[in-house]
This record gives sequence, structure tokens and C-alpha cells, in this order.
Amino acid sequence: MSRENRDLILQRFSSKLNAAILHKYGTKFSAANFADQYNLRANGTTTITRQTALRWTSGKGFPDPGRLYVLVDWLDLDLKHIFQSGNHKQIN
Repeated sequence: MSRENRDLILQRFSSKLNAAILHKYGTKFSAANFADQYNLRANGTTTITRQTALRWTSGKGFPDPGRLYVLVDWLDLDLKHIFQSGNHKQIN
């Protein structure tokens, strides 16, 4: 994966994550609050630090599959457009 593709995926993920938080709670979370809320729901996977939360929400990091599952379940996160290449045309 090229660095450009990786950066695009991280940015898309961050954007979707922040939008899902805003939609569900009507406000943005601080990194500490996000980590606390995530950790309450982190059954079956490890908890996160506020630094990890900040990396996810700022587009500098991406969760492993177990943690991603928690986010999808908790925030009804829709990931279908995160990994799509911008060069694909939609077929009707």
C-alpha cells in the first residue's frame, strides 16, 4: 500500500469516526473522554489510552480488527467507503 493510500484511509477513518461520535452524542469528545467511553465497551479486546484515542480521531492511527469491531458496534460506524479507491467509477 502506498503512503498516499494509507494517509487517505487514515483520514477517511478519522472523519467517519468523528462524525459518528458527533451524530450519536451531539458533541466532540476529548481524547481522554473518548478513551474512557471506548474502554467501557472494550469487552473481548484490550483497552486504549488517550494517546491511542487521539491518534484515531486525528487520522494518525487505525485500530486493529478487535478494536475496530468495538467501534463499529458502539458507534454504528459505517466503514464501506474507507477502503474504496477514489478512482473507481460507480456502476449502475
